[in-house]
Amino acid sequence: MNLNYKLIATDMDDTLLNKDQEISIENEESIIDVQKKGAIFVLASGRPSFAMFEYAKKLQMDRFGGYILAFNGGELINFKNNELVFQQGLDKKDIEIIYNISKKLDLTMLLYQDDTVFATSEATEALVEAKLCKMKFQKFEALKELEKFGVTKTAKCMIVGDPELVKNAEKYMKELYGNDYFIAISKPIFLEIANKNVNKGKTLARLGKILQIKTEEMIAVGDSGNDRPLLETVGMPVAVANAPEEIKNLSKFVSTSNDENALKTVIDKFFGS
Repeated sequence: MNLNYKLIATDMDDTLLNKDQEISIENEESIIDVQKKGAIFVLASGRPSFAMFEYAKKLQMDRFGGYILAFNGGELINFKNNELVFQQGLDKKDIEIIYNISKKLDLTMLLYQDDTVFATSEATEALVEAKLCKMKFQKFEALKELEKFGVTKTAKCMIVGDPELVKNAEKYMKELYGNDYFIAISKPIFLEIANKNVNKGKTLARLGKILQIKTEEMIAVGDSGNDRPLLETVGMPVAVANAPEEIKNLSKFVSTSNDENALKTVIDKFFGS
């Protein structure tokens, strides 16, 4: 095993998962094997932690001591003992700001609590997120309704809609609140908004300090805008073949696509015997 790298972190959607939202058997076997060899494995996603547990279990991360980095870095969980290592999200005031912007732009806003996605409409994109995450769906129209559900904070919010409108929303949000929040497009229909002190890269670096693993001893694999901080943090940034050019340009290696066992390709290259 190549001991230059001690940790491998990967995005999930359009990176680890194929078009059917599944981990291929080839990826699964490679990831289990690399953990047996002693590497730390991290799932780093914009997804809620709830929507990552099933995949982490499949990869035996509870057995080997892998980590779940959820909500774009808003939560970090040691999957071996289910310990919440780190959490930082958005409060009531933040939710109100994002809600008001979504109303102004006539787009749907959503947020999370436990096993439920709360959204301001039943827009297709909001239902897609609930289905992707295998979470319950709850519509709300006014902020007061949220309070009735006991929601006063969340790990992150999203503004969702048609890709062109989401691009415009990103530009608008960054102009108004670029210094106040972490703002990035993940899927073309999803604009992610999180605490400004949080992104995948910052939380991975925090984990590195805990584990005493240097960032140059890490590999990260990604495909989209919210993976940029992750790729910029590690010694070996990898893009999947289906990533846009701007993400490939950040990378030192381009793997195969998410439908062609991208993680197996990476592991074979960097952890081959």
